[in-house]
Amino acid sequence: MVDFLTRLEEKESEKNPIKIGLIGTGKMGRAIMHQAMLARGTKLVAVAEIDRPRATSQLRKLGFSEARVRESGDSNVLSRAIEEDMIALTSNASALIETSQIDVIIDATGEVELGARLGQYAMERKKSFVMMNAEADATIGPLLSTMARTSGVVYTGDLGDEPGTIMNYLYEPFKALGFEIVAAGKGKNNPLDRYANPATVSKDAEASGLSPAMLTSFVDGTKTMVEMTILSNATGLLPDIRGMHGPTARVEELSRIFREKRAGGIVERRGIVDYAIGVAPGVFAVVNTPDEEVRENLEYLKVNHGPPYAFYRPYHLPGTETVLTAIWAVEYHRPIIQAIGHFSDSIAIAKRDLEKDHVLDGIGGYDCFSLIERSDIARQQGILPIGLTKGAKVTKPLKQGYPITFDDIELDEKQTVVRLWRVQQKTLA
Repeated sequence: MVDFLTRLEEKESEKNPIKIGLIGTGKMGRAIMHQAMLARGTKLVAVAEIDRPRATSQLRKLGFSEARVRESGDSNVLSRAIEEDMIALTSNASALIETSQIDVIIDATGEVELGARLGQYAMERKKSFVMMNAEADATIGPLLSTMARTSGVVYTGDLGDEPGTIMNYLYEPFKALGFEIVAAGKGKNNPLDRYANPATVSKDAEASGLSPAMLTSFVDGTKTMVEMTILSNATGLLPDIRGMHGPTARVEELSRIFREKRAGGIVERRGIVDYAIGVAPGVFAVVNTPDEEVRENLEYLKVNHGPPYAFYRPYHLPGTETVLTAIWAVEYHRPIIQAIGHFSDSIAIAKRDLEKDHVLDGIGGYDCFSLIERSDIARQQGILPIGLTKGAKVTKPLKQGYPITFDDIELDEKQTVVRLWRVQQKTLA
């Protein structure tokens, strides 16, 4: 077996790179564009973006003159452009999936409905698909993962986002070595304010180059809930309580805090997903072993005092490691992270009092935030996933802080994500 780097260098020298198609040129999309052009054995060949000036501006920064960009909504035209060593540009994301010259698609949009449509279409067209769109993945990822396995195509989350980082660098290695996973999670990157909205974060959003909606989803905790839902569905680890504990902690305190209560910690059970404030931007796993010799070796290696033992990776690299995700998908036919079941949901909680006939604005808005919950409990209580909130109409007055249920709203049944969610509930419950 040729090693990883050698194989990529061979593809580079043979002028046979892995051809990447990117959907979305926002903050993460721009990082992917530049990293794909630098990486060995890969090549950015096509971009889908509805904001044409933004896309062309980024392509110019990459050195593509207007003469080297061919724009079309026809997949055959896009394929010919790639064959002629041009960059293909389109406002029709589905055309990228149809383009034969593209090996793998990366969705970097963050739009739930778009991610659902494109994920389904990619599975049907047997195109490898990197779902960087965590919001869509948390909502209908279990179904798309099942479709991928059935059709023999790769559907995967991103190595650079926290769930993929935990899975690849912590969960799988320690699980493979026979350790018990007590807890796995992430550091929260922003101060927590459940009732943040686009107006309250606007200045910080502008300074950081993020959309106000995106930053709102970080600050109100929704993004953390979405990410740990993805990890839960990929591992079977469950939230210990609704919304997780989220303690403030230093790295050296993680193994003490994420113990069962009877041992002086905060959790009721082992095998959980959670997060901690104060250890951002890294990820962690707290593990245990009954073997005294293994414990002695960990003490000799100066691992933090245990049992259990906390292991920490102090960074994750979305936009950068995303390119590695695409390489693994194409060259090794391996997903970095995908759901093995439907264990958890990111449920919707009212962010303010909501009147009858109000139409919900979705993730990162003024109306709702999310908490993670076990899917069996969410189903029993009829609670709405936050990924289905955008466009839903409120049918009765709702109070701030209460879960939004299916009985409280009227869904937009024309949405692909709603249809796929219903299929997922019937087939994977």
